[in-house]
Amino acid sequence: MNDTYDLIAIGSGPAGESATELASFFGHRCAIIEKAWPGGTVTTTGGAPTKTLREAALYFSGLVGGDIYGVKVSAPPEVAVETIRKRTWAVCDLLQAVTSENIATNNVDYIQGIARLNGDHSVVVAGEGGQIQRLRAKVILIATGSRPRRPSNIPFDLKGVCDTDTILSRGMVPRSILIVGGGPVGVEFATIAHALGAKVVLADRGDRLMTVMDGEISGCMEELFQTWGIRVLLGSTCDSIAACDGALECKMSNGETLSPDTILFAAGRIPNIEELNLDSAGINVDARGRVAVDQNFRTSAEGVYAAGDVLGPTLASIAMEHGRIAICHAFGIPFEGIVDPAPVSAVYSMPEVSGAGLTEEQCRTQGLDYEVGRADLARTPRGAIAGRGGRLKLIFLKQDRKLVGVHCIGDIASEIVGIGQMAIRCGGTINTIANMSLNTPTYSYAYKYAAFDGLRRLAANEKTGDNK
Repeated sequence: MNDTYDLIAIGSGPAGESATELASFFGHRCAIIEKAWPGGTVTTTGGAPTKTLREAALYFSGLVGGDIYGVKVSAPPEVAVETIRKRTWAVCDLLQAVTSENIATNNVDYIQGIARLNGDHSVVVAGEGGQIQRLRAKVILIATGSRPRRPSNIPFDLKGVCDTDTILSRGMVPRSILIVGGGPVGVEFATIAHALGAKVVLADRGDRLMTVMDGEISGCMEELFQTWGIRVLLGSTCDSIAACDGALECKMSNGETLSPDTILFAAGRIPNIEELNLDSAGINVDARGRVAVDQNFRTSAEGVYAAGDVLGPTLASIAMEHGRIAICHAFGIPFEGIVDPAPVSAVYSMPEVSGAGLTEEQCRTQGLDYEVGRADLARTPRGAIAGRGGRLKLIFLKQDRKLVGVHCIGDIASEIVGIGQMAIRCGGTINTIANMSLNTPTYSYAYKYAAFDGLRRLAANEKTGDNK
């Protein structure tokens, strides 16, 4: 079968789907090639499944906030696990079906198979049963995503040794679990496992959890972990694993030996590019094996672009912007220009952690003269009613009061941060926030408290002459 398209996207995740949808809207003939399931990691092993698992853990454990963590599960884990698994896979099936419907509704051809690039702007697709298709396109978008990194010294064939792709198929709630990796995914799974009654140890090579987030907010999570009895081993990782008397014997780099029944590796991801034949297509990769692109997401090969995790691990929302911007440049579509300069990040732990813009660490590195306003969510009307706490933090420049960062830990932090992100994107100031009329009782009303706190601090500094 030979066919020609204006755009072929390899990968049906957020980048590929958004790119083909936009190009099709502007009249370009598009196809998506997918080797696995519609939606990529988001609908199979990543976003939707882990977030569904989180909601199920909340339901079955009764855990709803930091101050009441420690409540015993309302149903034994061995009873709840099958219900949780069924619910998780049902959500995956639903979102995969929705993705397929969106692709079809936007008149994008969906082709199942493994894609390989040639140097003549053609793509060879190996389908089931050995069927081979050769397709051609004016523009090709590489959006094949990433997978968990598997250290060579770790025996993933041992029962109980998992990565984030296989943990959902474990078939049991761990009694004790070692999580290697203190980034967003590791922290998410640590809170889920704790909620379901597991004894949790979290190890990370770094000096703090969630290094991509603001240090103060990360510290709040570490304090909660200490309160809940979750051990955090910083500056440490797993050197070797062996089976021992029905458990796993794990030797840590700090000299300690642990014996959990489950080990989850959540430390790093690598791009899915091995099957693409990039060398023959003249596409360069960097020292870390990631596809190299310019500011328009164009690779070293004419007419070939790349977006999403093949450029480095990123959020689904950012991958979507990558795809759209690449296609706007490729076809001259006057629709989008740049990726949001203040992209939002979120960790769907319990409680959630989210942020947008600059952290305090980044402000100090850049030598910015800034001030901070804070609000305790527990002291807002909504927080008091719900019995849940957290912290909202606003960072702004002293000279012009321009808002440059917003960070939060607490219930629905991923949604609360959106207000601050919009203010940053529109060049708003701390006064902009202070003058907003916000509903109460709501968590968003914490913005008023944080803004007033920041203004009071600024006034006190100006009164005393303290520029710190």
